[in-house]
Amino acid sequence: MATKTAKLSEKAKEVLEMLRNSDVELTLAEINEKVDGVNSSHLTALRNRGFVSAEKVEKEVATVTVRKVNSYSAVELQDQNQDQE
Repeated sequence: MATKTAKLSEKAKEVLEMLRNSDVELTLAEINEKVDGVNSSHLTALRNRGFVSAEKVEKEVATVTVRKVNSYSAVELQDQNQDQE
């Protein structure tokens, strides 16, 4: 019995065309710089159908992280003895 496979999305087709025209292998982040709105599901669909291959590679990448830091501001003192010269 044949299994029914969903059609590729327009975004997945766009990614496939871009990869076919590329001379180098690209990561998801690099693909996302060229095709807006790409996520891993587009590449998974292409890989599962045999249109692209995926290989684990080690790359040095710059990352932006969020962390807690102190933020300082001056406060108004009610006491008249605030001269700290």
